[in-house]
Amino acid sequence: AYASAVNPADPRTINTDFNPTYFTDEIQVQAKIEHDFGNIKVKLSGQYQENQVDSSQDYNNSVQNSAIYAQGLNTLALYGSGAAGPVLARFKPVADALIPNGANGGVYCTSLAETTGTGSYGGHSLCASTPEYFDRSNYKARAYTGEAIISSQFDGKFNFLLGGIYNDIKTTNNDYYVNSFGIDYVSGVLGVATALGAGLPNGYLGTPFYRNNTVSYGLKSYGIFGEAYLNLTDRVKITAGLRYNHDAKTSRARTTLASFLVPFGSTDAFASPYVAAYDADATIPGNQLFQDRKTSFSELTGRAVIDWKITDENLIYASYSRGYKSGGFNPPLSPIFAVTDTFTPEFIDSFEIGSKNTFLDGTLRLNVSAFYYKYKGLQTSRIVARTSVNDNVDANIYGLEADAIIQPIRALAVNVGISYLNTKVSADKFLSNPRDPSGGRSDAVIIKDITNGSNCAVVPTTAGNAAGANGYVAAINGGVGLRAPTAFAADSGINGATGAFSICSALAGNAATVGALFGGVQVLNEGVTVNIKGNQLPQSPTFKASAGIQYTAELDSGISIVPRFDIAMTGNSFGSIFNGKGPGQTASINKIPAYYIMNAQVQINGKDDRWFVRGFIQNIANNSAVTGQYVTDQSSGLFTNIFTLEPRRYGIAIGAKF
Repeated sequence: AYASAVNPADPRTINTDFNPTYFTDEIQVQAKIEHDFGNIKVKLSGQYQENQVDSSQDYNNSVQNSAIYAQGLNTLALYGSGAAGPVLARFKPVADALIPNGANGGVYCTSLAETTGTGSYGGHSLCASTPEYFDRSNYKARAYTGEAIISSQFDGKFNFLLGGIYNDIKTTNNDYYVNSFGIDYVSGVLGVATALGAGLPNGYLGTPFYRNNTVSYGLKSYGIFGEAYLNLTDRVKITAGLRYNHDAKTSRARTTLASFLVPFGSTDAFASPYVAAYDADATIPGNQLFQDRKTSFSELTGRAVIDWKITDENLIYASYSRGYKSGGFNPPLSPIFAVTDTFTPEFIDSFEIGSKNTFLDGTLRLNVSAFYYKYKGLQTSRIVARTSVNDNVDANIYGLEADAIIQPIRALAVNVGISYLNTKVSADKFLSNPRDPSGGRSDAVIIKDITNGSNCAVVPTTAGNAAGANGYVAAINGGVGLRAPTAFAADSGINGATGAFSICSALAGNAATVGALFGGVQVLNEGVTVNIKGNQLPQSPTFKASAGIQYTAELDSGISIVPRFDIAMTGNSFGSIFNGKGPGQTASINKIPAYYIMNAQVQINGKDDRWFVRGFIQNIANNSAVTGQYVTDQSSGLFTNIFTLEPRRYGIAIGAKF
């Protein structure tokens, strides 16, 4: 349906036939009380907040070509009219719901993202002159936070801080929907076909849209922390701290997409008498309408720092800290997608050395640092079955940073900064690259599953037996009226593998028996995995640099005028943990090229800084550079979302003190 779609040349321009919406509603109440007892200071603080968000937009910022549906819709209208006989007339409710004006009436109705799960077949639809494809995100949350801190103010060499914090967070109605005319069509046609084949009452497959529904999510967390410093001498200071954290999480969720038969006329999909065909939690025997999870994490972390003040203007330091980020739950997905329902905590061992200095009678300030981070279970995300899921990878990161301020005269200041960053996945981690489910194997057959839009791969048990894998797929496909595997185009980036439309579950179900006739095959639902060890972490530019200059002109009236100019450069990075590597692929496929941005401003300050007027211009060159990206999964056609710099903006800011 997007074969004729063309992305606009301007990356800040999109084509959409869906009007995006965004709504948010927030309440925040904060309170704080402090009391100074002399040597001891006590602070109590608390916060209550409520948040809700509801947003929708075109799913992939393109307009579908309705002509691609013509043949199917004409057949659907013919069947619904009764001209093909009373049995096929059972398709009439599908035609009435989706094309109320007929196949050539120019009106296409797509399910709204709504909670009954009936969509267009329950009268909840958006009708337009083009087939729609949009998503919706919404949630409501409330949170309580309380913190108490006791700190000392002794005159001696020793001081300390003790504290505790408690969080209670509850999220409800956290939903993500993907709605598409195509999904409605499949849900209706396959639903009627299922009912006919099983001799059941007429119906569709619910839900007729993708819905990832987290009914409730809860987090109760508390931490106890303390830190103390000791001045060993007038120039040497040691700081040490510990923190104990406990996190308890609960979740009730489910994901539905054409999962079970729903009779036409139903007002609630989950009241269907056939909902027993749906199981939200494959890890528990029987039929579960929700996946219920609870877990908890506890960890002791800490840090230590030593500062050595060599002179009054030169300091060096070294530090070690251990950090922790709790694990959690992945959204419940069908087992065919091979995603674990939980992810583990993330740990970091951080080492840093650095120096802070003032030189040349204060005209030069220079700070430098070097760091090394060792991650265990770094939490990264990817898109699977239209949903963001979390993985854990081990990674090592090291880098250097330096910044300086040069002020040869009081009125003139120049700042410069530079950093170098090296990131690497440090341990074996096997994942399937969504851009190439063959994993680079020329003997693989990449399958596009016609039931859910995902990919799987068929590979021979004996490496190199491409004829066996292709023959097996051809045999199974021949039995259900589908074509044999076909070679990919020469410029596809796929290394000799072939592809076919098929049904992954059917291929897997016959692999042990029929597959043996072709020398043995395996069906890999995730695709052929590749080892990402050694790859660079995404969104991690190797180099960054910045510079700025400003001049302060003091007038006799006490007013000052301060013009300023800044430029910043960000080096190359990758938008995917796969780094674009793979047979036939170049690094540019996921590469985010280096970019720069320039800003300028002039500020006029009143006497004693009582007021100011500032005129500014940001992104002077109107650079439209890409700053980030993420790749969706195969069920969404692997479209890639990009993020760009804000366009050139200019304005005036005014402020005053009273």
